[in-house]
Amino acid sequence: MQNQPKHPVTLGIMTKYWVPGSVKTRLGKTIGMAQAAEVHRLFISKLCASLSTAADRRYLCITPKEHLPSVQMALHNWKLSHEWRVVLQKPGDLGARMSGWFRDALGISGNGTAILIGGDCPLLSKADITQATDQLRQCDVVLGPAYDGGYYLIGITGPWRPEFETIFQGIPWSTDEVLTLTRRNLENANQTVVELQPREDIDTERELLHLLQFQSQEKQMTGSEHDDFFLDLDSILKTSSLSDWRNR
Repeated sequence: MQNQPKHPVTLGIMTKYWVPGSVKTRLGKTIGMAQAAEVHRLFISKLCASLSTAADRRYLCITPKEHLPSVQMALHNWKLSHEWRVVLQKPGDLGARMSGWFRDALGISGNGTAILIGGDCPLLSKADITQATDQLRQCDVVLGPAYDGGYYLIGITGPWRPEFETIFQGIPWSTDEVLTLTRRNLENANQTVVELQPREDIDTERELLHLLQFQSQEKQMTGSEHDDFFLDLDSILKTSSLSDWRNR
């Protein structure tokens, strides 16, 4: 029996450029806006490295436009410029920008799949993207729920269809209603859905502390493949309110 044809997988990371005061502002209110921007930059570099072979096509989707050359230079400095293509986000609210990316991605890949993540779950791995891809063989949409009421990942099986537009409509973004209303939209559009394991987005000092403490415990038991990441994160936090996180 012949093998089924392999359909291309397109992966996108949607992010803002790391200007202090424009990214991770809730975190910045407690650890400082400059440090929060550095945390955001570190998260994006970690994801780009970890996911550099996680799909057939990989896009770093950024805003604002004037920082596109800086992002391209960052990828060059991270030695990842051949693994990721930098593209601009579409205009509009977050829903319009996500919808526009999927429309382009699935238009390119035809019967393939497209997966979009943000930059708030820095320890996502190639295995996580593979799991999402595998699930998309049996459903229209895959969601990665976040504990704060949003989602950290969304994937869609191509080709693009007009009803996919409704997934992203009528959503009050950056609220705890995002996941619930997205589920409602998917049900109303008669789309089949599989949900992945819930994760915690890292948007606040409390959530960042959870990440640090969890990883410290895991390392004591098993060692860590993320040592360099956490060393860099620790260096950023030395001048912040989390400098003493090990004593909390």
